[in-house]
Amino acid sequence: MIYEGQVIIDKSSDKKLLVCHINHRKKSAAVADLFKAENNANISKPKIFSFNEIQTLLKKKEVESEQYKYPAEISYSDVELRRQGRDKWLQKRDDKFQLIESLSFENYIFQYLYGDGLADEIEALIPNNLSEFPDTAWKTAGAYYNTINRYIVFGCNINALLPCKLKNTGSNYFLPEKPGPDNVKRGRGGADNSKSRSKSMGVTLLHKKNLKATVAFMKAKENQKWFPKFVYQKAIELYQKLFESTVVERDIGGSVTKTYFPFEEEDCLSEEQLRSHLKSILDKEAYLKIRYGQIAFDKDYEAKQGSAHDGVIGSTYNYETDATVLDLYVRYPFDTTGQFSMGRPILYLVIDVFSTMIVGFYLGFDGPNWTGASQALVNACSCKVEFAARYGVHISEKDWPSHHIPVHVTVDNGTEHPNKIVESVMRAELGIRGYKFTAVYRGDAKGTVESKFDCLNDQVIHFTAGAIPEAPQRGEQHPSNQAFWDYDTLVAMLIHEIIYHNQSADRLKKFNINAVRKGIGITPQELYLNSLTEEMNGGRDGRSLEPGKIRWAFLPEETASVRADGIHFDGLVYYSDYAKKAKWFNKAKLGKPFHIPVKRTKDWSSHIWHKTPDGQYIRFDLKNVNDESPFVATHWEPVQHLLEQFKDKRHKNKINAKKLRLFKEGLQAQLIAYNQEKVDISPDNVRISMQPGVKDRQSTYKALQHLIQAIDLHETLIDESNQSKVPANVTGLDDLDAELNL
Repeated sequence: MIYEGQVIIDKSSDKKLLVCHINHRKKSAAVADLFKAENNANISKPKIFSFNEIQTLLKKKEVESEQYKYPAEISYSDVELRRQGRDKWLQKRDDKFQLIESLSFENYIFQYLYGDGLADEIEALIPNNLSEFPDTAWKTAGAYYNTINRYIVFGCNINALLPCKLKNTGSNYFLPEKPGPDNVKRGRGGADNSKSRSKSMGVTLLHKKNLKATVAFMKAKENQKWFPKFVYQKAIELYQKLFESTVVERDIGGSVTKTYFPFEEEDCLSEEQLRSHLKSILDKEAYLKIRYGQIAFDKDYEAKQGSAHDGVIGSTYNYETDATVLDLYVRYPFDTTGQFSMGRPILYLVIDVFSTMIVGFYLGFDGPNWTGASQALVNACSCKVEFAARYGVHISEKDWPSHHIPVHVTVDNGTEHPNKIVESVMRAELGIRGYKFTAVYRGDAKGTVESKFDCLNDQVIHFTAGAIPEAPQRGEQHPSNQAFWDYDTLVAMLIHEIIYHNQSADRLKKFNINAVRKGIGITPQELYLNSLTEEMNGGRDGRSLEPGKIRWAFLPEETASVRADGIHFDGLVYYSDYAKKAKWFNKAKLGKPFHIPVKRTKDWSSHIWHKTPDGQYIRFDLKNVNDESPFVATHWEPVQHLLEQFKDKRHKNKINAKKLRLFKEGLQAQLIAYNQEKVDISPDNVRISMQPGVKDRQSTYKALQHLIQAIDLHETLIDESNQSKVPANVTGLDDLDAELNL
């Protein structure tokens, strides 16, 4: 399978090629030299290869193929980039894109790569009168070509114009070996430091070496008596004594004295420089370990964790999404004191336009919007056997064999659906082209989705408890009071319905000549599988990709907070071994909590996903201490309901605790007053040492308690004897007095 974002590595010739655009009609692709694209400021126009040439290349033993890892910033939203302080990046990106935006439409990209080029179009963008040339425009065609080439090579993605290489600026500045004319102090003082009040020199490698030696000296066991605790100020003073002063020894009356004379300011580092570089040598964790020791650090500071068929080549060429509100109320599962409803769910379906097979779905409670559609698209590209098992439905691969990455994605034309950035992320992560305008394919597949919705509502939903009747009678109980299906069982029912549709619907009108010759069945599933082999080279199996990559391509970006006890997101806490090894929790514990971008599937609360700056996809797992958490493996809608219930319970408990505390204090006040009265009538005790006779008085009080208990027992036995009319041979009070020697 040839796809956008595919890297072809030829080890025999040290070539690294990137498939950056595909023309399925001409069976050709635009291919860029990745080595040149990554290392040169000016990017050349991609070359055109036929599918046969690429397939021949891929069959060579020394050739490998993989998905290209774009810079992580390409997949970040504007919100996340601003949070990272990349506002200037966004401005540079938008300024460039504004100049080439008219050339970025798909028809111009095809014309540039596979047709007559864009010479006339680019020439029209350059004014004839250069004296009136605007400052924001370019004066040469080369600048336009360079930018449009970068745009195409890196996935026709607006974020391809971000100046990502600038993130390393300043990280490799020159440090001289030792003090000299080259180590001018860097900072706000100007190039020669003339504007700074401080005249200290710039840092050299020798300074860094001496600072490390100072730290090592203070850590040495034999010096612990002089430096029992590590303090930055003491380290600065020791460094200044050892490396920034001259010692003069004098013999006065047979006694040698040492006098230290500091160097001139121009030959020293400032205290601010020393402190800054000490902190770079010792991060906060290392500092605390030195100052308090490993045991104390582990105990007190370590973080604890507990469309239409027209124009569509074959199956998976275009997936289309749509949504509808089901005429059914869903039962709330966490409160069985009544038959409570969670509201009417929204069903999102993903249809393969060529075969009309339902390849994925999502049942949610918000929208219709891109958030729900994106959840359904993740499901469309994922294994259905594993998905169905989550809801107690055991199927095999042949029951629902859809887990492939599409070439195009089409959604409703509307503002609630993905913007240019979302489309860019799909391109960057999976090489998918996303469109918002259904008219591109005349909307014929939309009718298929709509008819399936009507079928579900009319033939299935309307015949279940909790459904909304077509013509409700006056005085009838509202359907919300009859909610029968909970979320999990409703999803299970929909899985059965979708499998039935895929394997039984009549799609004879969609047969092509290849299907007729092969004599296949007329169901959507058989059309899908046949076309997958005949027209789409087997398709692109989503199961071979990292699960995080699929989720990151479609799902909306959200924000989680890393704290010392875990990764907090929307009321729940998650954990990851990666975060532990990367010392995120220590960073949050010793510094302050920080935010990271995450993505989640809304029907599964057990996991959320994060993409690291180096391109790794990390799964965070829900912390489940007692293995009985009600939040595990649950849709986020009931999770949010339950979290609100917990807040109500805590609030009520606080109010009740306040009442009980005040009542308790009222009762205790009487006891305090009684004791105070007794103390007040006693003479003041001025004795300092312990009182004599404490044990004797304690023994007397114990004997009195035993006597009272014996009398209470005696009276109880007398009462029971009188009630049962037992003969008067029970020991009398006089006998008991005798036994007690009273």
